[in-house]
Amino acid sequence: MAFGIALFLISGVIVGIPLTINFFGGSVLTMEQYQSWKVVHGYGVFLSFINYFFGVIIDRLALTRGQKELSSWAMLAAGLVGGVGRMTLLLLSALDELGVYASLGEVVLIVLATAVFLRGQMARSAQT
Repeated sequence: MAFGIALFLISGVIVGIPLTINFFGGSVLTMEQYQSWKVVHGYGVFLSFINYFFGVIIDRLALTRGQKELSSWAMLAAGLVGGVGRMTLLLLSALDELGVYASLGEVVLIVLATAVFLRGQMARSAQT
């Protein structure tokens, strides 16, 4: 756990410094791009928290191993598409053209994870 937190903080500094405005006399991004980057980056951090709490919750529920794996992998893929994919599209200036596909993929994966999760919960409730 401590390694993951340290890696997250170090990666944030290493990746974040070149993107900041006027840090050491310059920036990779314009002010408009930086404002968009902050929104997309914040959304990516939000998705990582959703993934973390989903992982904590799903491990404590009585679902089959297959249901847990499918839900977990779908949620992880949704986080990658929504967080990393959207950030990459923004940096490549392709968010306007391809962002709708990233959003669609993310929504489909979150719905899949949620449907498997809820189906497992309903089956468990019906048995008791």
